[in-house]
Amino acid sequence: MAGKERDDETGISGKRKKSWREMDAQRGKSKYHSRQDDPGQQRIERSASYEKYKKAADALFGGGELPQGLAETFDPEGKRKAQKAALQKVQEAPDRKAWVERATAFLAEYPELPDDAYFLDSLLDHPKDRVVDKALAKLEALSRDGRLPREKAPKSLAQRLRTLEMTSMDPDVQQRAKALRATL
Repeated sequence: MAGKERDDETGISGKRKKSWREMDAQRGKSKYHSRQDDPGQQRIERSASYEKYKKAADALFGGGELPQGLAETFDPEGKRKAQKAALQKVQEAPDRKAWVERATAFLAEYPELPDDAYFLDSLLDHPKDRVVDKALAKLEALSRDGRLPREKAPKSLAQRLRTLEMTSMDPDVQQRAKALRATL
């Protein structure tokens, strides 16, 4: 038992204690161990079928182009694709006047606002109070549901809400903008 004897002066034993990190690594539960270290996982991620699956999942959840089979199931009339094209047209407006016209036409054709926080943020700058009120209501709903996290909210949103607080003629809109800005 020479390794466990203590030096009376220093109190140090001859055996070194392992750190928590070393013990976790021995068990294979290290938080520093990642999927990239696993050769089997790397082989799966490099496969063509995984790439195809990943692309389809990104399209489905990211609002991109749906694969043909899913498009026939979820969007047989092509409404989603048409709405996305119309939204793209609004966002590519060359000047403010064209943007206002395109945004108004988009809202007339698609009364249900999309969950795109960046588009809703831009609508807060619309000259019609009805459109601003609708966009503010949608942003409030997203915030309430937890779908508008602080990290993913547009950087200009807080400034636009502050502008609404100061410039809106409607005290209700001012209070709602202030409350929403406080949650961000």
